[in-house]
Amino acid sequence: MDFPIAIPKRYPWVTQCLVIRALFKREIVTRFGKYRLGFFWMLFEPLMSVLVVGLIIGKIAGRAVPEIPYAFFLLNGFLLLKLFTSPMSAGVKAIQANSGLLIYPSVKPLDTLMARFLFDFVTTGFAFCLFCICAVWIGVRPDLSHLDVILCAYLFTWLCGCGFGMVFGVVAAHYSEFEKVVPVIQRPLLFVSAVLFPTNVLPGHVREILLYNPLVHTIESSRHALFPLYKAEGVNLVYPGCIGVIVLAVGLNLFQYKRNELNQV
Repeated sequence: MDFPIAIPKRYPWVTQCLVIRALFKREIVTRFGKYRLGFFWMLFEPLMSVLVVGLIIGKIAGRAVPEIPYAFFLLNGFLLLKLFTSPMSAGVKAIQANSGLLIYPSVKPLDTLMARFLFDFVTTGFAFCLFCICAVWIGVRPDLSHLDVILCAYLFTWLCGCGFGMVFGVVAAHYSEFEKVVPVIQRPLLFVSAVLFPTNVLPGHVREILLYNPLVHTIESSRHALFPLYKAEGVNLVYPGCIGVIVLAVGLNLFQYKRNELNQV
C-alpha cells in the first residue's frame, strides 16, 4: 500500500531566508573561491588606497588631524565609502549576474540584491574588526566604548547604499548603459565625503554644503567615536538614518512596482 509523501510546508519568509542564505554562500565562493588569496583581496583594496593616498598627501593632511594617526583616519573613511558604493555597484549587476537562477520560482530578483548587500556588510564589518586588532597590536588605542555609535554609522551608511543600489538595479535592468554611469557618479564621493580631510579644516560655507551628504555625518561620527579627542562639528546620525530609511523605502517600492518586469530580465 502506497502512503502519500508529506511535503514540508514553509512560510514564505522562511523560504526567502533559505534562498538568501544559499545566494550568500554562492557570493562567498564566487568572490573568494576563484583565487588562492581571494580573502586577502577584501583587505587589499582599502590598504592600497591608504598607502597611495598616504604617500601623496599624508604629511600635509596628517597635520590637520593630530588626534588620529592619519592611516587610521583614512582607513575608517575608505571602509565607510566602500560600504556605501559597493551595494550601489552590486545592485547594478546582481540581477543580470543571477538571471539564470530567476527561472526558479523561489528565487526573486530582490533576493539576489539582498544576498550581495549582506555580503558587503559582513565583509566590511570583518575588515573593520581586523583593522582594530591591528591598531591595538601596533600601539594605537582606539576607544571602543561607543560601539553603538560606530554600529549605527556603519548600518546607516549601508542602508543608504542598499537603497541607491535597489534604485540603480531597477534602472540598469531597463537601460544597460546605466552600468557605465554609476562609476562616474561614485568618483566625486571620495572628495565630498570627508574621506581625505576632516570637515573642521574647511571654510564654514563649504562645510555647510558638504553636510548635506549623509556620508559626511557617518564618517565623521565614527571617527569621533573611535578617537574622542577628534572634533566633528555639526554632524549627527539622525540625518543619515532618515535618508537611509527613505531611500530604502523608495527602492523597495520601485522593486515591488517593477517586480513582474524584473522576473523576465
